[in-house]
Amino acid sequence: MSCAESIAKLLADAHFSCCFSKVCPSALDCAEPIVVTEGAFSRGSRLAEEERGSVVVAVLVVRKVSADAESVAVAAEMAVRRADWEPYADADNYRIVGIDTSAPAFKERDSSGRYVWAFDVSCAVVRSL
Repeated sequence: MSCAESIAKLLADAHFSCCFSKVCPSALDCAEPIVVTEGAFSRGSRLAEEERGSVVVAVLVVRKVSADAESVAVAAEMAVRRADWEPYADADNYRIVGIDTSAPAFKERDSSGRYVWAFDVSCAVVRSL
């Protein structure tokens, strides 16, 4: 499970529906998804047996109404920020040891006219060598 999959699972367990971490669905497949994407690993330090760094995960909340997108994004960010990370710490080659979130903000209107609100989750991770 990747960091994005861990966050998508946390959101699904917190009763947010239609969370996707592997694909970005079209408006025909899912009208109001939450899409979770993962950035590249950025090394902060390297030790003999492990390296520590961060992975930024973007959470995009797509809704037909801007106010709905905003309220769901705020609630999702709060759920991630307040979560107990122990059940979601194992993420493939990484172990999540801490998180920090940005405040949700309007990102864009997509090609189908839906509103997209987004926030980032900066995951502090450890990777075994």
